[in-house]
Order: sequence, then structure tokens, then C-alpha cells
Amino acid sequence: MDEEMVVFTARYRDWLVVKKLSIDERTTPQEVSAALASMEATISRKSYEFTGINRDAIEAIAGKLSAGKRKSYVSLSEALSALKPAELKAQLLPACPTPAHMPIAENYFVKCLIDNLGFKTNLDTETLSGTFPEIKVTKPRGNFGKKKK
Repeated sequence: MDEEMVVFTARYRDWLVVKKLSIDERTTPQEVSAALASMEATISRKSYEFTGINRDAIEAIAGKLSAGKRKSYVSLSEALSALKPAELKAQLLPACPTPAHMPIAENYFVKCLIDNLGFKTNLDTETLSGTFPEIKVTKPRGNFGKKKK
């Protein structure tokens, strides 16, 4: 049998990422889904970064609109209804290197807003591991939390 695997490798300037999953007879479709979700998250994050938009500024705008709201369709509806297109465009434009970047900024804003309200815009490993507890998602190396005293 030919060896099956899911592999994502990227190298661009100082960014290098390699993600892979070897597949054997014990590998479940859910594990493949988790590997693909992890790869997609990396690709999505970097794709926005490489566009040149000011992601921090856009995240702050989305954060103000979603602050204090809980996960509910009512909150989502209220947040979207509160948008004033002309004001939003005026707020997003400074986050764009050129006016032509506006569709990218709008796309990232909507993604951030929906994510902030607790809805996922992409399938992620957290959602998959909640649905399929048997999936063991490998955590990234390093200390990402507060240091223990």
C-alpha cells in the first residue's frame, strides 16, 4: 500500500511552517479533519498578515462593536444592525495601505466580529476536539500562558 499523508509546507522570507499527518489504518477521518483545520488556521492567519492591512486596528474596531456581548444570534443581529456603512468605511480606511485593500479589511472585520461574538468562521481544532473527544490535538511547544510562581 502506498503511504498516505496530509502535508502542508510553506517557506516565505523568514516564515517557515511544516505540518504533516501520516495516515495508517488506525487514522480516522476526524484526525484528518483536525490536521486540515490546523493547516487552514495557519494559512488564514498568514494570508491576512501578508496583505498589509493593519489587523490590530481592525480587531480593535470589531472589539468595540462586540464588547460585552454574549454568544447569541440576537447579539450577532444587533451588532450587524448597529453597523453604519459610511462610518465603518471611514474607520477601516486608515487600516488599509491603499483604498483597494478595503474589501480585505471588510472581510477581516466581519471575521473578527463574528469570532468575537463566539461564533466560529472556520472549523478549528477546538471545535473538533469538543465534538470528537478521542482526537488528541497536539499543543504547540512553548509557554503561552502566565508563568507559574
